[in-house]
Amino acid sequence: MGQDLYERQMDLTMKRTAYNRITRRLDGAEAQLQEAIVLRDELHKQLTKEQQDVVKLGKFTFMNKIKEWTGKWDEQMEKEIAEAAEVELKFNDAEKTVTDMEAEARRLHEEMKNPDYTYIEADWTDFLKEKEEWIRRNDSAANAKLQKIADDRVRLHSIMREVNEASDAGNTAIQALDAALNKLDSAEGLSTWDTFFGGGMIISAMKYSEIDASDDYVHRAQRALRHFETELMDVQNVATESFTVNNNDIYTFTDVFFDNIFSDWAVHSRITDAKSKLNTVLQDVRRIQDQLTRQHAEMTHELERLEVQEKEIIEA
Repeated sequence: MGQDLYERQMDLTMKRTAYNRITRRLDGAEAQLQEAIVLRDELHKQLTKEQQDVVKLGKFTFMNKIKEWTGKWDEQMEKEIAEAAEVELKFNDAEKTVTDMEAEARRLHEEMKNPDYTYIEADWTDFLKEKEEWIRRNDSAANAKLQKIADDRVRLHSIMREVNEASDAGNTAIQALDAALNKLDSAEGLSTWDTFFGGGMIISAMKYSEIDASDDYVHRAQRALRHFETELMDVQNVATESFTVNNNDIYTFTDVFFDNIFSDWAVHSRITDAKSKLNTVLQDVRRIQDQLTRQHAEMTHELERLEVQEKEIIEA
């Protein structure tokens, strides 16, 4: 195929791939945003109810006074506060997710305004007509082989671009997971001291401060994993290999704490459990990164083979 046609096909294919990717991601981001808003609003209602329950229990009533005399008031207050804390953590995480998805949707809307995409489908239709005419005029065995090589090159370059973007997102996810694990390591160390060596109020306060900070780090890891999964979907759209991150556990992080906020042992065991879940996800991401690296190497080798094949046809 003529060099000019080949270069135009490469350019238009890359632009169409990018445009279709942005369109697909925008649809997904807007759907996820609506789901996140619904979840946030539901959690806000739950949180309001839990807060009201705590306030009611703190007010003076004869029934509360009886519970206080019988020793049941403290027990119920602990239960209400723990339930409120659990819902609050989930609500905070949901609010962060809504903010993330709103920012992602805005970014994708801006990308859609790129002038390169305004007439992309019309340009592609015109190109295909021109390419068809060229093939009809140059319908020889050698030209047919060169056309096949050119098409294969365009396909491979498109896949390699998606693989590279997925690999970059995977590296970001690994960094985010490592950071979350380091923060949990710090929380676990303080929890060990508090649980087994009588750390006292200061250590206990530091422990919960690290747990709260861990939630932010885990949310960043969740955001990085969502982006990684999106990139992997793009790879799977142009390749045959399937990639799966078994990361359901990380999305239940907010269930890990506050089932029993007043039990040092319960909190300690939940920190350990959270670390185990994060490590499982991290191993998944690293496994997929290895797959992407192998696929990139295979495509590089295939491009080299096509280059040799093309040279042999031209020089024959």
